[in-house]
Amino acid sequence: MEHLRRSWRFQAIRLWKSYHLPAARVPTSLVGPMPPLLIPLLSALGYAFAALMLKRATEGGAGPWRVSFLTNWIQAALFSVLWLFPTEHPATFTHVTHAMASGAVFFVGQIFTFLALSRGDVSVATPVLGSKVIFVALFTVLLGAAAVTPATWAAVALTALATALLGWGGGAARRDALFRSVLYGFSAAAAFALTDVLQQRWVKAWGFSHYAATMFLTVAVLSLGLIPFFHGSLRELPATARLWTLAGGTVLSIQALGIAWSIIAIGATTTNVLYNSRGVWSVVLVWTVGHWFGNAERSQGRAVMFRRLAGSALLLAAIALIAKQHPA
Repeated sequence: MEHLRRSWRFQAIRLWKSYHLPAARVPTSLVGPMPPLLIPLLSALGYAFAALMLKRATEGGAGPWRVSFLTNWIQAALFSVLWLFPTEHPATFTHVTHAMASGAVFFVGQIFTFLALSRGDVSVATPVLGSKVIFVALFTVLLGAAAVTPATWAAVALTALATALLGWGGGAARRDALFRSVLYGFSAAAAFALTDVLQQRWVKAWGFSHYAATMFLTVAVLSLGLIPFFHGSLRELPATARLWTLAGGTVLSIQALGIAWSIIAIGATTTNVLYNSRGVWSVVLVWTVGHWFGNAERSQGRAVMFRRLAGSALLLAAIALIAKQHPA
Protein backbone atom coordinates (compact mmCIF):
# COMPACT_ATOMS: atom_id res chain seq x y z
CA MET A 1 0.00 0.00 0.00
CA GLU A 2 2.82 2.38 0.88
CA HIS A 3 4.45 1.59 -2.47
CA LEU A 4 1.23 2.53 -4.29
CA ARG A 5 0.99 5.83 -2.44
CA ARG A 6 4.59 6.72 -3.33
CA SER A 7 3.99 5.73 -6.96
CA TRP A 8 0.84 7.87 -7.17
CA ARG A 9 2.64 10.90 -5.74
CA PHE A 10 5.56 10.44 -8.12
CA GLN A 11 3.26 10.31 -11.14
CA ALA A 12 1.27 13.32 -9.93
CA ILE A 13 4.41 15.41 -9.51
CA ARG A 14 5.50 14.42 -13.01
CA LEU A 15 2.16 15.59 -14.36
CA TRP A 16 2.35 19.05 -12.83
CA LYS A 17 5.99 19.52 -13.78
CA SER A 18 5.06 18.67 -17.35
CA TYR A 19 3.17 21.98 -17.53
CA HIS A 20 6.46 23.51 -18.61
CA LEU A 21 7.04 20.90 -21.34
CA PRO A 22 5.42 20.48 -24.78
CA ALA A 23 2.04 18.80 -24.60
CA ALA A 24 3.22 15.81 -26.61
CA ARG A 25 5.67 14.80 -23.88
CA VAL A 26 3.01 14.43 -21.19
CA PRO A 27 2.53 10.72 -20.33
CA THR A 28 -1.05 9.92 -21.33
CA SER A 29 -0.89 6.75 -19.22
CA LEU A 30 -1.73 8.97 -16.24
CA VAL A 31 -5.39 8.84 -17.20
CA GLY A 32 -5.37 5.08 -17.66
CA PRO A 33 -7.39 3.66 -20.55
CA MET A 34 -9.42 6.88 -21.05
CA PRO A 35 -8.36 8.77 -24.22
CA PRO A 36 -7.01 12.23 -23.21
CA LEU A 37 -9.26 13.98 -25.75
CA LEU A 38 -12.27 12.62 -23.90
CA ILE A 39 -11.50 14.69 -20.78
CA PRO A 40 -12.40 18.14 -22.22
CA LEU A 41 -15.47 16.65 -23.94
CA LEU A 42 -16.69 15.19 -20.65
CA SER A 43 -15.88 18.48 -18.93
CA ALA A 44 -17.99 20.30 -21.53
CA LEU A 45 -20.89 17.96 -20.84
CA GLY A 46 -20.34 18.43 -17.10
CA TYR A 47 -20.46 22.21 -17.49
CA ALA A 48 -23.78 22.03 -19.34
CA PHE A 49 -25.27 19.85 -16.60
CA ALA A 50 -23.86 22.16 -13.90
CA ALA A 51 -25.41 25.19 -15.61
CA LEU A 52 -28.84 23.53 -15.53
CA MET A 53 -28.41 22.58 -11.87
CA LEU A 54 -27.29 26.06 -10.82
CA LYS A 55 -30.09 27.75 -12.75
CA ARG A 56 -32.56 25.44 -10.99
CA ALA A 57 -30.99 26.46 -7.67
CA THR A 58 -31.31 30.19 -8.38
CA GLU A 59 -34.92 29.79 -9.47
CA GLY A 60 -35.62 27.58 -6.45
CA GLY A 61 -35.03 30.39 -3.98
CA ALA A 62 -31.24 30.51 -3.64
CA GLY A 63 -30.71 33.54 -5.86
CA PRO A 64 -27.56 34.19 -7.92
CA TRP A 65 -25.47 35.60 -5.06
CA ARG A 66 -25.81 32.72 -2.61
CA VAL A 67 -25.29 30.25 -5.46
CA SER A 68 -22.17 32.12 -6.60
CA PHE A 69 -20.85 32.32 -3.03
CA LEU A 70 -21.22 28.59 -2.36
CA THR A 71 -19.90 27.58 -5.78
CA ASN A 72 -16.79 29.74 -5.41
CA TRP A 73 -15.98 28.21 -2.02
CA ILE A 74 -16.52 24.68 -3.37
CA GLN A 75 -14.08 25.46 -6.20
CA ALA A 76 -11.55 26.90 -3.76
CA ALA A 77 -11.80 23.76 -1.59
CA LEU A 78 -11.23 21.40 -4.52
CA PHE A 79 -8.41 23.46 -6.04
CA SER A 80 -6.72 23.64 -2.64
CA VAL A 81 -5.43 20.10 -3.29
CA LEU A 82 -2.99 21.74 -5.72
CA TRP A 83 -1.01 23.02 -2.73
CA LEU A 84 0.19 19.41 -2.37
CA PHE A 85 2.03 19.63 -5.70
CA PRO A 86 5.36 21.48 -5.76
CA THR A 87 6.08 24.31 -8.19
CA GLU A 88 9.23 24.97 -10.15
CA HIS A 89 9.85 28.28 -8.37
CA PRO A 90 9.39 29.53 -4.79
CA ALA A 91 6.59 31.97 -3.99
CA THR A 92 7.36 35.68 -4.08
CA PHE A 93 5.23 38.73 -3.37
CA THR A 94 4.99 39.39 -7.11
CA HIS A 95 3.86 35.83 -7.86
CA VAL A 96 1.14 35.94 -5.20
CA THR A 97 -0.01 39.38 -6.35
CA HIS A 98 -0.28 38.19 -9.95
CA ALA A 99 -2.34 35.16 -8.92
CA MET A 100 -4.61 37.37 -6.80
CA ALA A 101 -5.10 39.80 -9.70
CA SER A 102 -6.10 36.90 -11.95
CA GLY A 103 -8.50 35.73 -9.25
CA ALA A 104 -10.09 39.18 -9.03
CA VAL A 105 -10.74 39.28 -12.79
CA PHE A 106 -12.03 35.69 -12.70
CA PHE A 107 -14.39 36.69 -9.87
CA VAL A 108 -15.91 39.38 -12.11
CA GLY A 109 -16.40 36.71 -14.77
CA GLN A 110 -18.16 34.48 -12.25
CA ILE A 111 -20.54 37.30 -11.33
CA PHE A 112 -21.55 37.81 -14.95
CA THR A 113 -21.83 34.04 -15.46
CA PHE A 114 -24.36 33.61 -12.69
CA LEU A 115 -26.26 36.68 -13.84
CA ALA A 116 -26.40 35.18 -17.34
CA LEU A 117 -27.60 31.80 -16.08
CA SER A 118 -30.10 33.13 -13.54
CA ARG A 119 -31.61 35.98 -15.57
CA GLY A 120 -31.23 34.58 -19.07
CA ASP A 121 -31.48 31.27 -20.93
CA VAL A 122 -28.97 28.46 -20.43
CA SER A 123 -29.18 27.51 -24.12
CA VAL A 124 -28.08 31.06 -25.05
CA ALA A 125 -25.72 32.01 -22.23
CA THR A 126 -23.57 28.85 -22.36
CA PRO A 127 -22.73 29.05 -26.09
CA VAL A 128 -21.96 32.78 -25.71
CA LEU A 129 -19.54 31.98 -22.86
CA GLY A 130 -17.58 29.95 -25.39
CA SER A 131 -16.60 33.16 -27.18
CA LYS A 132 -13.85 33.53 -24.56
CA VAL A 133 -11.25 32.26 -27.02
CA ILE A 134 -12.16 35.01 -29.48
CA PHE A 135 -11.78 37.63 -26.76
CA VAL A 136 -8.37 36.17 -25.91
CA ALA A 137 -7.29 36.81 -29.49
CA LEU A 138 -8.69 40.34 -29.42
CA PHE A 139 -7.01 41.17 -26.10
CA THR A 140 -3.75 39.83 -27.49
CA VAL A 141 -4.09 42.24 -30.41
CA LEU A 142 -4.95 45.16 -28.09
CA LEU A 143 -1.88 44.44 -25.99
CA GLY A 144 0.24 44.63 -29.13
CA ALA A 145 1.33 40.99 -28.96
CA ALA A 146 -0.25 40.10 -32.31
CA ALA A 147 -1.77 41.68 -35.41
CA VAL A 148 -5.36 41.37 -36.65
CA THR A 149 -5.50 38.59 -39.22
CA PRO A 150 -8.20 37.66 -41.76
CA ALA A 151 -9.01 34.64 -39.58
CA THR A 152 -9.69 36.95 -36.63
CA TRP A 153 -12.09 39.07 -38.68
CA ALA A 154 -13.79 35.91 -39.97
CA ALA A 155 -14.20 34.66 -36.39
CA VAL A 156 -15.71 37.99 -35.33
CA ALA A 157 -18.15 37.84 -38.27
CA LEU A 158 -19.15 34.27 -37.39
CA THR A 159 -19.64 35.32 -33.76
CA ALA A 160 -21.96 38.15 -34.83
CA LEU A 161 -23.99 35.78 -36.99
CA ALA A 162 -24.10 33.20 -34.21
CA THR A 163 -25.30 35.83 -31.75
CA ALA A 164 -28.11 36.79 -34.13
CA LEU A 165 -29.20 33.16 -34.40
CA LEU A 166 -29.05 32.66 -30.62
CA GLY A 167 -31.18 35.74 -30.00
CA TRP A 168 -33.66 35.29 -32.84
CA GLY A 169 -37.12 34.04 -32.01
CA GLY A 170 -38.98 33.24 -28.82
CA GLY A 171 -41.39 36.18 -29.01
CA ALA A 172 -41.30 39.69 -27.61
CA ALA A 173 -41.72 38.43 -24.06
CA ARG A 174 -38.34 36.69 -24.30
CA ARG A 175 -36.37 39.65 -25.65
CA ASP A 176 -35.28 40.90 -22.25
CA ALA A 177 -34.09 37.44 -21.19
CA LEU A 178 -32.24 36.96 -24.49
CA PHE A 179 -30.61 40.39 -24.20
CA ARG A 180 -29.46 39.60 -20.65
CA SER A 181 -28.14 36.20 -21.76
CA VAL A 182 -26.04 37.77 -24.50
CA LEU A 183 -24.92 40.85 -22.53
CA TYR A 184 -23.92 39.00 -19.36
CA GLY A 185 -22.55 36.04 -21.33
CA PHE A 186 -20.20 38.16 -23.45
CA SER A 187 -19.17 40.17 -20.36
CA ALA A 188 -18.27 36.95 -18.56
CA ALA A 189 -16.41 35.65 -21.62
CA ALA A 190 -14.39 38.88 -21.82
CA ALA A 191 -13.46 38.66 -18.12
CA PHE A 192 -12.44 35.01 -18.43
CA ALA A 193 -10.45 35.83 -21.56
CA LEU A 194 -8.54 38.54 -19.72
CA THR A 195 -7.90 36.00 -16.95
CA ASP A 196 -6.43 33.64 -19.52
CA VAL A 197 -4.21 36.38 -20.99
CA LEU A 198 -2.91 37.27 -17.53
CA GLN A 199 -2.28 33.62 -16.72
CA GLN A 200 -0.34 33.11 -19.94
CA ARG A 201 1.91 36.04 -19.00
CA TRP A 202 2.42 35.16 -15.32
CA VAL A 203 1.77 31.52 -14.47
CA LYS A 204 5.09 30.01 -15.58
CA ALA A 205 7.06 32.39 -13.38
CA TRP A 206 5.67 30.58 -10.31
CA GLY A 207 4.13 27.30 -11.45
CA PHE A 208 0.59 26.24 -12.24
CA SER A 209 -0.40 24.38 -9.08
CA HIS A 210 0.17 27.10 -6.45
CA TYR A 211 -0.84 29.85 -8.87
CA ALA A 212 -4.24 28.21 -9.50
CA ALA A 213 -4.79 27.42 -5.81
CA THR A 214 -4.08 31.05 -4.89
CA MET A 215 -6.29 32.34 -7.68
CA PHE A 216 -9.33 30.32 -6.63
CA LEU A 217 -8.77 31.12 -2.96
CA THR A 218 -8.84 34.80 -3.96
CA VAL A 219 -12.15 34.23 -5.77
CA ALA A 220 -13.61 32.61 -2.66
CA VAL A 221 -12.42 35.41 -0.34
CA LEU A 222 -13.84 38.07 -2.68
CA SER A 223 -17.15 36.21 -2.54
CA LEU A 224 -17.51 37.40 1.06
CA GLY A 225 -18.47 40.74 -0.48
CA LEU A 226 -21.62 39.11 -1.86
CA ILE A 227 -23.05 38.43 1.61
CA PRO A 228 -24.80 41.85 1.95
CA PHE A 229 -26.74 41.02 -1.24
CA PHE A 230 -28.11 37.71 0.05
CA HIS A 231 -31.88 37.42 0.34
CA GLY A 232 -31.66 35.52 3.59
CA SER A 233 -28.82 33.64 5.25
CA LEU A 234 -27.28 30.43 3.96
CA ARG A 235 -29.12 28.54 6.70
CA GLU A 236 -32.41 29.77 5.28
CA LEU A 237 -31.75 28.21 1.88
CA PRO A 238 -34.62 25.93 0.84
CA ALA A 239 -33.51 22.30 1.09
CA THR A 240 -34.05 21.67 -2.63
CA ALA A 241 -32.15 24.80 -3.65
CA ARG A 242 -29.27 23.85 -1.33
CA LEU A 243 -29.09 20.39 -2.91
CA TRP A 244 -29.04 21.79 -6.46
CA THR A 245 -26.40 24.37 -5.48
CA LEU A 246 -24.08 21.82 -3.91
CA ALA A 247 -24.55 19.38 -6.80
CA GLY A 248 -24.03 22.05 -9.47
CA GLY A 249 -21.08 23.63 -7.67
CA THR A 250 -19.38 20.26 -7.24
CA VAL A 251 -19.87 19.26 -10.90
CA LEU A 252 -18.64 22.72 -12.00
CA SER A 253 -15.52 22.35 -9.86
CA ILE A 254 -14.74 18.80 -11.02
CA GLN A 255 -15.03 19.76 -14.69
CA ALA A 256 -12.74 22.75 -14.01
CA LEU A 257 -10.12 20.35 -12.67
CA GLY A 258 -10.57 18.29 -15.83
CA ILE A 259 -9.93 21.36 -17.97
CA ALA A 260 -6.85 22.25 -15.91
CA TRP A 261 -5.48 18.74 -16.52
CA SER A 262 -6.34 18.91 -20.24
CA ILE A 263 -4.50 22.20 -20.78
CA ILE A 264 -1.42 20.59 -19.23
CA ALA A 265 -1.73 17.27 -21.01
CA ILE A 266 -2.94 18.07 -24.55
CA GLY A 267 -2.46 21.84 -24.83
CA ALA A 268 -4.71 24.89 -24.56
CA THR A 269 -5.72 24.97 -28.24
CA THR A 270 -7.15 21.46 -28.42
CA THR A 271 -8.68 21.81 -24.99
CA ASN A 272 -10.48 25.07 -25.80
CA VAL A 273 -11.95 23.79 -29.06
CA LEU A 274 -13.22 20.54 -27.53
CA TYR A 275 -14.40 22.22 -24.33
CA ASN A 276 -16.47 24.76 -26.20
CA SER A 277 -18.72 21.95 -27.37
CA ARG A 278 -20.47 22.85 -24.09
CA GLY A 279 -22.52 25.35 -26.11
CA VAL A 280 -23.90 22.58 -28.29
CA TRP A 281 -24.37 20.34 -25.24
CA SER A 282 -26.36 23.05 -23.44
CA VAL A 283 -28.86 23.34 -26.29
CA VAL A 284 -29.17 19.56 -26.61
CA LEU A 285 -29.67 19.07 -22.87
CA VAL A 286 -32.19 21.90 -22.55
CA TRP A 287 -34.08 20.45 -25.50
CA THR A 288 -34.06 16.83 -24.32
CA VAL A 289 -33.80 16.68 -20.52
CA GLY A 290 -34.17 20.30 -19.45
CA HIS A 291 -37.58 19.58 -17.93
CA TRP A 292 -35.86 17.27 -15.41
CA PHE A 293 -34.28 20.42 -13.99
CA GLY A 294 -37.43 22.52 -14.18
CA ASN A 295 -36.13 24.29 -17.31
CA ALA A 296 -38.88 25.42 -19.70
CA GLU A 297 -36.75 26.85 -22.53
CA ARG A 298 -37.71 24.07 -24.93
CA SER A 299 -41.32 25.30 -24.76
CA GLN A 300 -40.22 28.10 -27.10
CA GLY A 301 -40.45 25.61 -29.94
CA ARG A 302 -38.31 23.52 -32.26
CA ALA A 303 -37.49 26.41 -34.58
CA VAL A 304 -35.91 28.39 -31.73
CA MET A 305 -33.95 25.36 -30.53
CA PHE A 306 -32.69 24.59 -34.05
CA ARG A 307 -31.52 28.20 -34.46
CA ARG A 308 -29.73 28.07 -31.11
CA LEU A 309 -28.08 24.80 -32.11
CA ALA A 310 -26.94 26.40 -35.39
CA GLY A 311 -25.68 29.46 -33.50
CA SER A 312 -23.71 27.22 -31.12
CA ALA A 313 -22.15 25.41 -34.07
CA LEU A 314 -21.13 28.73 -35.68
CA LEU A 315 -19.50 29.86 -32.44
CA LEU A 316 -17.60 26.58 -32.32
CA ALA A 317 -16.40 27.21 -35.89
CA ALA A 318 -15.27 30.73 -34.94
CA ILE A 319 -13.37 29.36 -31.96
CA ALA A 320 -11.69 26.75 -34.16
CA LEU A 321 -10.55 29.51 -36.53
CA ILE A 322 -8.95 31.45 -33.70
CA ALA A 323 -7.40 28.34 -32.16
CA LYS A 324 -5.83 27.35 -35.48
CA GLN A 325 -3.81 30.57 -35.69
CA HIS A 326 -2.92 30.60 -31.99
CA PRO A 327 -1.53 27.12 -31.31
CA ALA A 328 -0.66 26.23 -27.71
